[in-house]
Amino acid sequence: MTVEAVKEFVKSYSELKARRDVIDKIQEYSHNKDNDWDKEYSLIAIKIQIIESALGILKEDERKIVLWHLIDGKTWNEIENLYEEQVGTEYNYSDRTFKRMKQNALKKMEAFLSKGEFKGYIN
Repeated sequence: MTVEAVKEFVKSYSELKARRDVIDKIQEYSHNKDNDWDKEYSLIAIKIQIIESALGILKEDERKIVLWHLIDGKTWNEIENLYEEQVGTEYNYSDRTFKRMKQNALKKMEAFLSKGEFKGYIN
């Protein structure tokens, strides 16, 4: 597993959640229960949990930066402004510092996700 693979996996978080919600509604309103939907729902739920658990091992600042940049698609300038709004100007990090924090966070997540039991769920 590479940092780039982790980045792409985390980026899929919003889409996975949306797919899970749609499948949930299909199953809720469908009179014919389909095992294929059950399997897909389970696989998606596992992937979502893996991403949330990987995010959970990060420090709060790292988690915010990963969420903002990879999931919300914020620019580094927007991240600087959001961070300043939440934390104040006390830390006044540059975009270079935020990028370094994101890379460190991705490396932590890579170490967590490289464990054998997760590999089959990450693609």
